[in-house]
Amino acid sequence: MLNSILDLLLKQIFGQPFLLIAIVVFIGYMAMKQKFTKALGGAAKAAIGILAMGMGSGALISNFGILLTALTNATGIQGAGLNTYPTMTASYEKMDAILGSGTGATWGIYTLLVAFILNLALVALRKFTHIRAVYLTGNAMIVQAGISTYIVWRFLGLGMVPTVLIAAIVTALYWGIFSTLLIGPTHAVTGADFTVAHQQMLMDYVAYKVAPKLGNAEKDDIEKKKLPASLSMLQDSVIATALVMFISVAVIFLVIGGDQIEWLRTGEGGFGQATYKNNIVFLLWIAMTLTANIVVLLYGVRMFVGEIMMSFKGISEKLLPGAVAGVDCAAIFGFAPKSVVLGLLFGALGQVVGLLLLFIFKSPIFLIPGFIPLFFDNATISIFANKAGGWKAAAIIVTINGIIQILGSALAVGMMQLTWWQGSADYATVWVVIIAIFKGIGGLLGIPIAG
Repeated sequence: MLNSILDLLLKQIFGQPFLLIAIVVFIGYMAMKQKFTKALGGAAKAAIGILAMGMGSGALISNFGILLTALTNATGIQGAGLNTYPTMTASYEKMDAILGSGTGATWGIYTLLVAFILNLALVALRKFTHIRAVYLTGNAMIVQAGISTYIVWRFLGLGMVPTVLIAAIVTALYWGIFSTLLIGPTHAVTGADFTVAHQQMLMDYVAYKVAPKLGNAEKDDIEKKKLPASLSMLQDSVIATALVMFISVAVIFLVIGGDQIEWLRTGEGGFGQATYKNNIVFLLWIAMTLTANIVVLLYGVRMFVGEIMMSFKGISEKLLPGAVAGVDCAAIFGFAPKSVVLGLLFGALGQVVGLLLLFIFKSPIFLIPGFIPLFFDNATISIFANKAGGWKAAAIIVTINGIIQILGSALAVGMMQLTWWQGSADYATVWVVIIAIFKGIGGLLGIPIAG
C-alpha cells in the first residue's frame, strides 16, 4: 500500500512535468486569492502548454538529428544545433537514459522552484547582497534550470537533492546578479521600472558600457533614422525563423552533396519524402517543417509561461513589495524597433564569420545557427548598444557577439557532448566558464562523467 502511494506521488504526479507545473501554477493562483475556477483553468493551460512544448521540441530534435546524421556521414564532423529548448530536452534525454524516463525534467523543475525561492531570498537580503531583481522570464527560467541541473549531474554525478541544490544556487546567483546589473540600462531605454531578465544579460551590460567609446548616441541613434521598407518583414518572428532555417539547410545541402541529400529524401532513417524529387522543393519542405516545429514549441511555451509567470509574479509581489521585476527581453523591443532589425542583420554577419573561423581552424564541430539566440540575443544587445553609442557602435558590438556565440558555443558543445546548445551570449561566455569549473572539480575529485 505504502509503495503504491509513493509511486503515485513521486512518479505518477511529482515525476510528471506537466502535472508538477500545473500544481505549482494552481498553488500560485490560490496564494493570490484568485477564484478556484481561474486557478484550475490556469493549471490546465500550463499542463497543456508543457505537453505542446514537448511535441514541438521532440519533433525539432528528431528532424534536426536527421540533418546532423547526414552531415556526419558526409564529413565526419560533429554537428550541433543552436537553440534553447531543444538543449534542455537533449540534456534531459541524457539523464533519462541512465536515471529513468522523466527523471531529468523532474529534477529540472525542482531546480527551478528552489532557484526561484533563492532568488527571492537574495532580494529579501538586498541590504547585504545588493541584488534587487526577481527573475520572472518563465521560459528562460525553465530552460536555464534544466541545463544547470544537467551540468551539475554530468560532472559531479550526484543524487537528486545535492544536484538540485547546487544547480539552484548557481542559477539563482546568475538570475539575481546579472538582471540587477541591467536595472539602470533598462530604465534608460524604456523609462520604466523593470529590468531585462534573459540569456544575454552580461553582453547587454557590456554593450551598454562599451558603446559610448565606439560611437555617438546623439548623432547616430538608429531610432531617429529611416529604414528601408523591405527590412520590415524581418520583425515577424515566424518569417525570420523560416529564413534562418532555409539558409541553414541550404548550407547543409551544399556541404553534404547529392548522395546524402538522396539519403535524407528516401534512405532508411531519413525523412521518407520521395515525393519531393526536386532538391529546392525538398529544401523548402525541410526548412518549413523545422519552422513549424519551432512554432508549435513556442506556442506551448507561451501557454505555460504566461500562467507560471503570473503565479510567480503574484508570489514575489506579496513577499517582496518594491522589488524590481525581471522580464523577457522582448518587452523592450517596442521601444527600439529599428535596433531590433539592426541586431538581427549584424548578428547574422557575426555568426557567419564565426562559422568561417571554425572551418579555417578545422574545428571538429560544426554549428547550425538557431533563430532564438540569433534574433533575441542580438536584438537586445543592439538596443542597449544603440542607446548608449548609436548604430555604428551597435553594429560593431553585435557582430562581435555573433562571433562569440559561435566560438563559445563550440567550446561548450565540446565539453557537454550534446547535439544542441543554447547558443545565447551568456551561454557562450559565462556558462562556458561555469561548465569548465564543474568539469575541473569533477576531474580533480576523480568523478567519472555521468552522461
